[in-house]
Amino acid sequence: MKATLEVSPRPPARRDRILIVDDVVGNTEVLLATLADTYDVSVIQDGPTALAALATEEPDLILLDIMMPGMDGYEVCAELQANPDTRDIPVIFLTALTKDNDEEKGLKLGAVDYITKPYNLALVKARVRNHLALRHARIEVVRQRDQAEVALEKLRQLEQQRDALVHMIVHDLRTPLTGLVCYLDLLSTEEGTPTDFQANLRLSQRAARTLCDMVAALLDVSRLETGEMPFHCEHSDVGQLATTTIQRLGGLTRGRQISVNLPAQPVMAYCDPSLTGRIIQNLLDNSLKFTPPDGCIRIEIVPEEQCARLSIADTGPGIPAEFREQVFQKFAQVEARKDRRRFSTGLGLPFCKLAVEAQGGSIQIESEPGRGTIFRVRLPLATRSAEEHRTAFGPTASIATALTGEIECWSPSEAQGLPRVSCERSKQLSG
Repeated sequence: MKATLEVSPRPPARRDRILIVDDVVGNTEVLLATLADTYDVSVIQDGPTALAALATEEPDLILLDIMMPGMDGYEVCAELQANPDTRDIPVIFLTALTKDNDEEKGLKLGAVDYITKPYNLALVKARVRNHLALRHARIEVVRQRDQAEVALEKLRQLEQQRDALVHMIVHDLRTPLTGLVCYLDLLSTEEGTPTDFQANLRLSQRAARTLCDMVAALLDVSRLETGEMPFHCEHSDVGQLATTTIQRLGGLTRGRQISVNLPAQPVMAYCDPSLTGRIIQNLLDNSLKFTPPDGCIRIEIVPEEQCARLSIADTGPGIPAEFREQVFQKFAQVEARKDRRRFSTGLGLPFCKLAVEAQGGSIQIESEPGRGTIFRVRLPLATRSAEEHRTAFGPTASIATALTGEIECWSPSEAQGLPRVSCERSKQLSG
């Protein structure tokens, strides 16, 4: 997994700010005349006022006179170094003192340089320019270091996610692969009745389809995450999509009762019918996985003010509150409260979330341990014409050729075992 360190550019250039702290007007006028054409220069004539001003505005460089009445330059410098907010501002002392011990004292207090009086203006410009350049270089190094630390942490997280993903993919693929190998081994022995042979063949096909679906889901989730999944939205009857999907599940419902509650009039959503059908199928697969044999799955479709709402409720064990949001994460480990067992969410529910959101919709989960789970999908209501939607969302290619998971390989016996489905249409539209 490749991570790229991106260094953000510096903010737009501005004039550096210089603060002169000196009580002698003649000295400040000379410095102003020398520096004001290149820098934003402000002047304060005593130490306490300068320290107070620094609480609201931070200059890039301070030119600080040593010999001032009241608080001298050494005291001001010591205060600057004691304050974490100002200690990194470079300070250049202005002084007529020329003894070595005076310069040593100032440097020990944290000053970066000295400029002696009377001023050599060329030297003033050079030292100011050099120390401003050093300050900006230090800031840039810190900025790039911080960005590198953020990028490194992201890389660590990506590596952890990759390792976890690989582990869970291998774990989830192992079960259907093992079953496939076992059933094929049984077929190769040519023992048993024709009924046994057909049963093993169907189980082998089912295991192979599971593997195909997992690989397809992995590819589709990746394409949805990167925005590379094309889809074509149109006016679609959500109730028709739901009933068609149930019929396609065939014998996979394993005797569980599925009831469908539809309003009197079709609920039309603006969505990709193929993609939405897969969303419904994945949600039903999840409900079938956790609903007991004598349980019930209830589908309800109602129009809301701006969206079509599809609800799928089951009578499974439910999901504890701390695990509910994790069900939309790839191969997350979720605990079923009833027997405290953990299971992998796989890719079905993450696919649903990405596919719903890609169509401008939303998906929520409601669940209580021991009371089952409800998934609520909301898709944009088809209140505008197809042309208006194309204008709003732009042209898109059909998803039919892009979906890799639409593999039709039902066996004849499975096609005959349609689920028990009860469809109810209420007399009036729900609000």
